[in-house]
Amino acid sequence: MCGIVGYVGPKSVESVLLVGLTRLEYRGYDSAGIAVIDKGDLEIRKEKGKIKDLEKLLHANPVEGSIGIGHTRWATHGEPDRVNAHPHADTRRKIAVVHNGIVENYQKFKAELTKRGHVFHSETDTEVIPHILEDLLSQGKTMAQAMQHCVDHLEGRYAFVAIYEREPDRLYFARNGSPLVYGRGHKEGFLASDVSAIIPAAREQVQIENNQWGWVTRDTLHLHNGTGTELPVTPVKIELKLAHLDKGDFDHYMLKEIYEQPDMLRRIIQARMTDDGKVEFPESVLTNEYQGRISRILITSAGTSWHAGMIGKIYLENFAKIATEVDISSEFRYRNPIAEGDTMVIAISQSGETADTLAGIHEAKAKFCRVLSFVNNTTSTIARESDAIIDLRAGPEIGVASTKAYTAQVLNLLLYAIHLAGIKWLISKEDRQIMFQEIRKVPQKIDEILSRAHILKEWAQDFRETKDFVFLGRHYNHPTALEGALKLKEISYIHASGYAGGEFKHGPIALITEEVPVVCIAPQSEVYEKMFSNIQEVKARKGKIIAIHSEGDEQTPAAADYSFAIPQAPDYLNPLLAVIPLQLLAYYTAIERGCEPDQPRNLAKSVTVE
Repeated sequence: MCGIVGYVGPKSVESVLLVGLTRLEYRGYDSAGIAVIDKGDLEIRKEKGKIKDLEKLLHANPVEGSIGIGHTRWATHGEPDRVNAHPHADTRRKIAVVHNGIVENYQKFKAELTKRGHVFHSETDTEVIPHILEDLLSQGKTMAQAMQHCVDHLEGRYAFVAIYEREPDRLYFARNGSPLVYGRGHKEGFLASDVSAIIPAAREQVQIENNQWGWVTRDTLHLHNGTGTELPVTPVKIELKLAHLDKGDFDHYMLKEIYEQPDMLRRIIQARMTDDGKVEFPESVLTNEYQGRISRILITSAGTSWHAGMIGKIYLENFAKIATEVDISSEFRYRNPIAEGDTMVIAISQSGETADTLAGIHEAKAKFCRVLSFVNNTTSTIARESDAIIDLRAGPEIGVASTKAYTAQVLNLLLYAIHLAGIKWLISKEDRQIMFQEIRKVPQKIDEILSRAHILKEWAQDFRETKDFVFLGRHYNHPTALEGALKLKEISYIHASGYAGGEFKHGPIALITEEVPVVCIAPQSEVYEKMFSNIQEVKARKGKIIAIHSEGDEQTPAAADYSFAIPQAPDYLNPLLAVIPLQLLAYYTAIERGCEPDQPRNLAKSVTVE
């Protein structure tokens, strides 16, 4: 969940590390630190808080050098403070390590090393790594041999980078589970959790795989597998551009990414839908013969991706007529799901590094199921370990609270369901063309919603002191209600609950008072009358009604305290439209409450630990 970066080269290492850490801050921002070999001595600077707090410390106590490592933390072991912040050092402060992941057997190492005189200062699992390296070096091992030992004996998901005072030209690294990428520039080498941290200086990259380790110099990457065999290296060009990571004229990445959705969806539509009524996924290697035999689908995902998966289930069952189940990834692997030969597993992950979803993939493959993953990072671990992938094509998403990746997931799931329906001859070419006409209208309809964002900004002023929200939706928009509640919780810290409208009377209605706003997602659809009954139930109990309704509907606005119209659309497209005002409501409410929407407390963008 943390972000790590390493650099060796001619530039000021302090500046390079700070830039890289700032780009990785979405991965965690409890504390931050760097370690540098400065004139032959190992220097460590770390601080509780965000990167700006580390910058203040470095301004007062600068370091110089041409090699170093940096870390921005999302705490797992030990509270977020300066002592537990990375980098961590050995007893003699000759080795420094930054680490992303969890060393599951650290207690065993810590007990053994303590008996041998090693002194530990933090509560972290990470601190055992520099002490293991120190202990092995004291036994006459080389640093390379010590790294091999770590790969052989550390348990868990991890990626770590180390520097050693006596070898001031090498960044050592090892990876098992957590992401790590090597970048090569002009006479300079980089290591990072994400390639975004090292552009534009790095021009080529190599994805480090599981159980690989090695070292980086200014000019070369020396890569070894788990048995110690040196591997050939073939760097590939980095396609990501610095402009993709710029906030532009927006105050926050989240707001920028909300406004990017219409153009993003246009690109997906252009890439996926042909003029002759077909849906194309050229990156997928699944054959039509195999896909035509699929009799059951299991979807595994987490958080916002789980909500998209719930909508995907409806698409797959309605259009492709395939029985589909949706599981939270962290539960999927433990329930021992029944799966047979014609069952396919779909994994959904924006980052492609979600630990629970990756574990679900391993569970599925152990049952000989093929795995199709919907990912936004086609070089990610999940992408590489799946049988086939579908590229979400959302573009970089920096804001911790997912927005555009969610709508990309929903649209790609819809198109995949149509694709399967075509293979199974369940939707005629003419009917697909009619659906395509409606889908092509969605980006313009979202543009229309965004043009009225000021309405939601004004509403947010009324909810500055609100403590609880309820979100209600039915059928396609039950997941939309869950997603709206999650967005509000994530970034404004208001307690919010989402429910299926039909379940409202089975308990949640007890929550309704004059102080509780209820967001009712009630576009014109086959369940509209039922949703309107929910609105009447709230009104009868004097709850505040916030209605998301279709243009032209006069009944719902008349009953609501706040109402926002979305353009008319078929049922199956309403989730793509209805979620936009909910994203904006969450964003503007967070701003009104003085919250930081891009970096909500206790959260990180990519959850790489279970």
